Amino acid sequence: MAAIGEIRKRSWLLVVVIVVGMLAFILGDTLSRGGGAIEQAAIATVNGEEITSLDYQQMVEAEFEKTNRAFQALNGQPAPSSMKQQLTENYLSQYLNQQMFQAEYDKLGIEVTDEEFNDLLQGNNVDGQLYEPYGFFLGPDRKFSRDSLNRLLPAYLQNPGFQFFFENIIGEQAEKSQLQKKYFNMLEKGLYVTSYEAKKSFEANGSTVSFDFVHAPFSSVTMEEAGVTESEMKAYYEEHKNEKQYKQKDKISFQFVEFEIAPSEDDLFAAREYLEDRVELFKEAKNDTAFVVNNSDTKNTDFGAGNFPSEIDSIVNNAQNGDVIGPYRDGDYFKISKVLKNSFKKEAEVRHILLGNREYPNQQVQQERADSLVKALKRNRRGFEDAVEKFSTDLGSKEKGGKYEWFDEKTMVPEFTKVSFEEPVGTITQTRTQFGIHIIEVLGRRQSEEKELVVATVDSEIRRSRQTINAVRDKALEFITSFDKNNVSDSAFRSAATKVGLSVTPAEDVLITQKDMPEFGTNFEQVKKWAFSKNTDEGDISDELVFERTVAVAHLLKRSTAGTPSWEDLSQSLKNAIEYEVMNKKKAEILKGRMSGATLEEIAGKVNASVLSAENVTLASSNITTIGNEPAVVGTAFGMEVNGTSKPVAGNSGVFVVKVKGKNPVATPENFDQQKTAGTSQLRANAKNRAFEALKELSGMEDNRERVNIMGE
Repeated sequence: MAAIGEIRKRSWLLVVVIVVGMLAFILGDTLSRGGGAIEQAAIATVNGEEITSLDYQQMVEAEFEKTNRAFQALNGQPAPSSMKQQLTENYLSQYLNQQMFQAEYDKLGIEVTDEEFNDLLQGNNVDGQLYEPYGFFLGPDRKFSRDSLNRLLPAYLQNPGFQFFFENIIGEQAEKSQLQKKYFNMLEKGLYVTSYEAKKSFEANGSTVSFDFVHAPFSSVTMEEAGVTESEMKAYYEEHKNEKQYKQKDKISFQFVEFEIAPSEDDLFAAREYLEDRVELFKEAKNDTAFVVNNSDTKNTDFGAGNFPSEIDSIVNNAQNGDVIGPYRDGDYFKISKVLKNSFKKEAEVRHILLGNREYPNQQVQQERADSLVKALKRNRRGFEDAVEKFSTDLGSKEKGGKYEWFDEKTMVPEFTKVSFEEPVGTITQTRTQFGIHIIEVLGRRQSEEKELVVATVDSEIRRSRQTINAVRDKALEFITSFDKNNVSDSAFRSAATKVGLSVTPAEDVLITQKDMPEFGTNFEQVKKWAFSKNTDEGDISDELVFERTVAVAHLLKRSTAGTPSWEDLSQSLKNAIEYEVMNKKKAEILKGRMSGATLEEIAGKVNASVLSAENVTLASSNITTIGNEPAVVGTAFGMEVNGTSKPVAGNSGVFVVKVKGKNPVATPENFDQQKTAGTSQLRANAKNRAFEALKELSGMEDNRERVNIMGE
């Protein structure tokens, strides 16, 4: 019973179990489909397995049932219903990741044996991080303690609820962690750097080349000279369209106008009147915190100076304690504020000696030393600084003779503050805090030039009435019905908005997976469902979208479906990038034709350039001073003989002709063990992220919930 009582005392475990329930990788027997006759769209796919909404619902039910059982056994009450919603939102991504890795475990024969499982939970290889988040089996330092585990676990396991939690929450976390550890260990041990690779890397970082060169930048050829046509851009896109950068997700572009729902005079009066009836009650209130909680909309009990509207600020700062100011308007609220404290801060100056708990673990010895010091210092105050130097463990004040100069009542811990501000000046006494025992001499007190203002505020939200909202909706409907067709052009929408004094806000390339948009806040889902609906076509105008403070009307400009877009559906930014690429290729050919001659000086004259020099450039950095990163040019230089002159080479910023002046090969060591070790460590450090991305692509993992929920497919 003692073990059960100890578990139940951990009320914070309620939150922990919820989190664990969401993140657990407990898969069980939840993959059987419910053989309904209606074919359901797959909301997710991994390793060729399609998961329908029904499948996922069954998974969440199974997960919730398991976690609820542990929760109820440990806390004596069912898990909160909100937990199922959290599971619904978060469990799928965890499941997909686990299935992706499980396929690899199965192929490689990776498993956790019973012996390993027991060893991870209570044997020689216990991972303390499994228990620390839940507060189980901790030592005095709040870290995992094997002694605590050995002493308490047998009693805890007598509680069936803890046993279930132990095996199905802690246990499955341990198993998942061990499987991944084995997988990545196996993966990392297959990665290494050969002597040849280490040698090449060493040479690339150490060997240098120096050369003269002529640089003809792409900017020296005009756009008119290059003459890129749309057909050339289309041809380039056809050749490259299957590359990753051109793949797109479902996205839309739209624009919208907003009609502000400004409060009416009646709305303002209602909020103000509510507070006017409470001004006198607030003045007379004995418990200001309770009054704020019972009468305020925001219930802000963090009393402080606060920020006040400019016309109120001076009134508050000149008010007396107990005065109530208002009602006054502050944004979407009317407020009344009660001045609790309006005075200049008190400050104290002390010096002290700290006998720290860490340095004095034996409290009896610590207390005896403190008593002895207090007696000695009362007899001879001039010895205080010497005592600080000899005994104090507070490094922050030791160099100042233990002195803390002029601090207010909020700076120090309560026990230290009490002595500093309540004991008579000149007192030498001691007090214990969380840090140890302080021997304190109060040196002085004064009134600060800085004012301390503490204010409690009761607020009343200015709520828009149904009549106010409907009046704005009518304006929005009038705007919508001003269009006589659905296929509304961009110019027609903007013209109509200008006529009624509204500004148009664009929303470009909004992905179906996007969760929010600042302009719409929590209402973005409503806008997204309209914009991505199968029933919404380009050019359509939305119904009035009623939000908390505005009514919006949206206009769909463009919609693109997932996959490889056609040229017409390609975003303008990608078209611009293609134009830049094609143009530079044409400019390179033009410049190559111009860069002919027997010497660099002659070539430079042909392109109105100068002969420049690059000194001691490495292959690893490929950086040419004043030009930038040019790997093709530097690679060409390294591949040439000294005094050799290259043909024109197209680089990142233009076309180059290079003449090598000298090469400085680095002296290579007898072996490359050090370089191999460093290279292997670097390779393995990146293995996890690279493996995850590769497996994600290999498994065909897709989470299509947004597409299915919004578009029904």
